[in-house]
Amino acid sequence: MATGTMAPGESAGGLRDLMAAGSVPAVFGIAMAFVLITRLPLARTEAFDPDEFGYLDQIQAFRFPMHHTLFMAAARVVGEWSGDAYRGFVILDMIASASALTSVWWWLRALVRPATASAATLALAVAPVFWAYGAMAANYTVIPLVGSFLLGVAVRTWHDPRPWHPYASAVVLALGAGYRQDIGTFWLPVFFVILWSHRGMAAAQALALFTAVNMAWLVLMLRDIGGWDYYREASAEFAYSAGYLNSVWHLGLVDAPARYAVKASMALLWTLGPGLLFVPRGAFRLGRQPGGRGLAALLALSVLPALGSHLLVHFGVPGYAFHYLPAVLALTAVGIGRSSIARPDAWAPARLLALATFLAAVFWFYPTDFQRPGVRGDFDLAFARQTRTGLRTRPPHRNPESWRTPNSQRRLDETPSGR
Repeated sequence: MATGTMAPGESAGGLRDLMAAGSVPAVFGIAMAFVLITRLPLARTEAFDPDEFGYLDQIQAFRFPMHHTLFMAAARVVGEWSGDAYRGFVILDMIASASALTSVWWWLRALVRPATASAATLALAVAPVFWAYGAMAANYTVIPLVGSFLLGVAVRTWHDPRPWHPYASAVVLALGAGYRQDIGTFWLPVFFVILWSHRGMAAAQALALFTAVNMAWLVLMLRDIGGWDYYREASAEFAYSAGYLNSVWHLGLVDAPARYAVKASMALLWTLGPGLLFVPRGAFRLGRQPGGRGLAALLALSVLPALGSHLLVHFGVPGYAFHYLPAVLALTAVGIGRSSIARPDAWAPARLLALATFLAAVFWFYPTDFQRPGVRGDFDLAFARQTRTGLRTRPPHRNPESWRTPNSQRRLDETPSGR
């Protein structure tokens, strides 16, 4: 890596040349082909998880449901086009996965050489949790899509601010908030960093655009579900069951953070595996380079809002860990080389390819066994659903004892027919 936070040889003019050459559309085409080849043969043909049944119920009742509004509205359209409601979710998630890989590659190109960025992106593409969420009904892969785009803009705007930066960031974050509401909350600090870099009329206009796009999907949702009073009542009920009952205010200051810290760590482990070993070295190298402290602060700003919520309120399924992926993957890519930042390691891409091979093998060959009692049985039930076998095998309708909270206990007896 060269001086500052840009990859070697990637000057401001180089960035413009990269975009003008059509590299991003080309990468998206490659990512889309890779996702289709790897996900289609393993994609679910029917709903397994409670959330999936909930999604199907919601799109039957509403065009713009209260939660994950744009995700379910888009899935309904794709489902009507494809002729099968569940298939609509899977197709949409494949498109989101390819878009996320493109966004991650574009973000990493601001930090490391092209070969390293491509190899790190491939490692994410075959990461067990990321792989599985691209072949079922879920909306978690859009998290690294939005987060990586915002981080990529934030870094580039320090070196070569472009007029489109704040406006594109406003639209992407607002659409992300409509897709998953936690995106609009957790990634606001990075958006504000971008606005600060473009402070003045551009920042005010971008903020107004962000508000307008959010209001557009919010108004459509309120009209569809029956108005503000119903939304407020349902939100209060959801906040109590999914928030308060699972939070430190109910579980205690020790039990909740300890429980969720273990879950978050295991989710990241099941995503990047041994790649996490290189994160501390990546952080150390980042701190030593010119301008690295500012970038380190930006990465911290990107993860702290999610981390605070996940430790104090609730950490649910492994996909929640995707809020940390843009930062963690970047530190892995920076730290996996052998040499200093001033002399990048030519073997870093090879090491990332080795990591990708290992992660793909875990996804493909892990012996998932949902019926086995004991510690591994709970582990399989909580995390190893994100494997080739787990993706297509219906798990028992129970949550692992070690992960249960008052909210999950309440939902324990729910069945697909009872939702």
